[in-house]
Amino acid sequence: MSKRRVVHNGVEVVEGWPERIEEAQTVLTVSIAGIDLPRIPYGDESEDWGAHKHPCRDCAVLKGQLHVPSCDVEQCPACGGQAIGCDCDRGIGQDQARKRARQVRPFSKHEQSIVGARRLFTWRHVGFAANGDATFEVENGSTMRLPFLTIGVEGPNLRGGAWLRVSDIVPGSSAVVRHDCYKDLLEPTEVEFFEVDDPTPATRDRFWEFKRLPKAL
Repeated sequence: MSKRRVVHNGVEVVEGWPERIEEAQTVLTVSIAGIDLPRIPYGDESEDWGAHKHPCRDCAVLKGQLHVPSCDVEQCPACGGQAIGCDCDRGIGQDQARKRARQVRPFSKHEQSIVGARRLFTWRHVGFAANGDATFEVENGSTMRLPFLTIGVEGPNLRGGAWLRVSDIVPGSSAVVRHDCYKDLLEPTEVEFFEVDDPTPATRDRFWEFKRLPKAL
């Protein structure tokens, strides 16, 4: 008897799959040759799978979410190949794992200042624009200008992130910022926003605060 189908993230999946997606978000690392490496979220792979346009074609996660284990798209954090097809899980990739672990460089002084600055940004969700974008009041209480501010977004069977463009907010000032926060997948009444933990050297790629400011600034 075939399983009942349900719609999740705009994709038809088998019943029980949304729970597997939620469970996958708690598995943050993979152990290769005794070394724990951070898993690569959908959209951060070296190959463009169209994460900004649609959920993962294989496991239906959204951009920024971690793949369901055994997904064909997930990239191995050690060798960069297909996670379910490489030899790293059989111990053959231990050299790659150690090399990748060494590549997680510590924060530079500038990056440390970015981490400190983002702690001094405050924001609050104030509503939704006519086009469905979420609207926020953001205040820059730091001494730096950042290009983006990463916040968390949550809804039924969805936990992701959003990157508010704050490059125009100079130190000591505030502004209203709008951003598309999964408006094609969630109703305004379903969305919740939350503070995310500070970035670490291993998770810096998930934070847009480290991207360069536009040249015009």
